[in-house]
Amino acid sequence: MGFNEYVASLQNKYNKMLLSKAETAQELNVSQATIDRLRKSGAIKSKKVGGQIFFTLATVAEYVAA
Repeated sequence: MGFNEYVASLQNKYNKMLLSKAETAQELNVSQATIDRLRKSGAIKSKKVGGQIFFTLATVAEYVAA
């Protein structure tokens, strides 16, 4: 599955453009602690909105593709 197809499948699955830390962890099949480590190391980019951490669908797809 290519990058664009994966982003489209994420969009169909979640019906939104940002995923929470828990949703991202579930999608990548890792723990939320691992997501925190990936964020701190710069391996995956995040956005902070209202004190919560979110990830764009494109960011998740880029990490999977890497």
